[in-house]
Amino acid sequence: MKRTIIPIFTYLTLLLVFTSCRQDGPAPIRNIKAGPNLLKAQAGQAFTNYTYFTNQQQKTLGNVYTKVVLVSFVSGLSAEQEQQTLAQYGFVKNKSGQLATGVTLLHSIELVDGLNCNQVEQALQHLAQDPNISYAAPYFRDGNSLVGVSNQVIVTMEKGESAALQQLAEQYNAQVLKSLGNDVYLLKVDDSSKGNALAFANYLHGQKGIAQAEPDFIVSLD
Repeated sequence: MKRTIIPIFTYLTLLLVFTSCRQDGPAPIRNIKAGPNLLKAQAGQAFTNYTYFTNQQQKTLGNVYTKVVLVSFVSGLSAEQEQQTLAQYGFVKNKSGQLATGVTLLHSIELVDGLNCNQVEQALQHLAQDPNISYAAPYFRDGNSLVGVSNQVIVTMEKGESAALQQLAEQYNAQVLKSLGNDVYLLKVDDSSKGNALAFANYLHGQKGIAQAEPDFIVSLD
């Protein structure tokens, strides 16, 4: 299975199982650190439909994928400590792969069977609040591909408006990593930011001086 990044800043090798989000009831799962609240997300609740903007056109991502999520851990943790962190959560099955974005090591975390989209969103909230986890974000399914939301955003500024980017980043508690040339910048979010990279890109859309903002998606191609 070949893996690519859109935009191409990261390469990965992961093995993932493709399934669709189902609107059936939650199956019984082990409940440890985050158990009772997770089961409150019942199938009768509407699932969130996620979108983002590319070339000024809104594109639909759909519901979150229910089998795998992305996380990064705070620096300095050993592999054993990372595993111990995940072992606290009854909705986590195991780590199924990892990839480097240049500044962060992201891990693909396989979830237990039977979760619905709302439960996965709650699971992501629990993971993001963990002091040992610096970032947590979903995958989405696109045909036979999985689209993961990395912790980076690609931003194109209008000519002469680059000074506004730093202020917008500070308002969101994001970090401007570097210029990619031609008024294009790479930014990073983490657990101190107001949202993940998808939410940040949507926040930037339409702001003064922003020509385009997209998450640096991780795409798994069949």
